[in-house]
Amino acid sequence: MIQELLADLETLIESGNTLPFSSKSLIDPEEAIDLIEEIRERLPEELSEAKKIVSERKRILLAAQNEADRIKKEAEKRYRELLDNNAMTKSATGYANEIMRNANNSAKALKVGTQNYADKLLYNVQLQLREINEEIEQNRREIKNMK
Repeated sequence: MIQELLADLETLIESGNTLPFSSKSLIDPEEAIDLIEEIRERLPEELSEAKKIVSERKRILLAAQNEADRIKKEAEKRYRELLDNNAMTKSATGYANEIMRNANNSAKALKVGTQNYADKLLYNVQLQLREINEEIEQNRREIKNMK
């Protein structure tokens, strides 16, 4: 995991021998470069995970839309069936309208819930990627300051 590699890099920097009368420290550049290269290699794995989450979000939204469409078609079908029955047309119209409202409300609630869930997942991935990026930038600054 990238977090572990960054911790290793941080340990390497912290454990470097300090120069007398200075806050600078000496580290093995090859070891630091190896860790940075490994971080670069693993970063696509983290991005791939983010892409999977986005794909899952799309799948969930599509499923929610399909379910909403199915519920709506079922309600419309039921509505037409009720209208065809002359003896109960007035009561059927009210009942069908209620079914349509309930179906639309259910579809909207399902869609909103799915969007919120997907947004929360993406926000968490965004935060993790931001932290990783900040750690990499900090480590790069520390390495540059060692010159």
